[in-house]
Amino acid sequence: MLVIAIVFISSALVLYSVSIWSERISKGLKPWMVKTFISAFACDLIGTSIMFCQATDRFQLNLHSSCGYAALVIMGLHLVWALIALRYHGPAEKNFHRFSIMAWTIWLVAFLSGVPRA
Repeated sequence: MLVIAIVFISSALVLYSVSIWSERISKGLKPWMVKTFISAFACDLIGTSIMFCQATDRFQLNLHSSCGYAALVIMGLHLVWALIALRYHGPAEKNFHRFSIMAWTIWLVAFLSGVPRA
């Protein structure tokens, strides 16, 4: 099951990166980017849920779990913001553009904190 969780989390990384960086480079939010974002969030949620169920100590407070849950919440809020920005444009889209890289960076820190050290 851990391999499946890793596949989902890694897929979330790719999909979230494509979504955020495409929006950043094109300087505009398009429906396909939000659909990709939705897929990234779903993959992250599934992968995190699998890892949570597999953990022997589910409520251990450490850097990875703290960052991971915070990043998941931020990603969820960011997704809601993307949906609003896509629908209403204007200031919501402008501010979404400013916040995207910061939210992605926080998510990336959570992802990297879970990568095993050799």
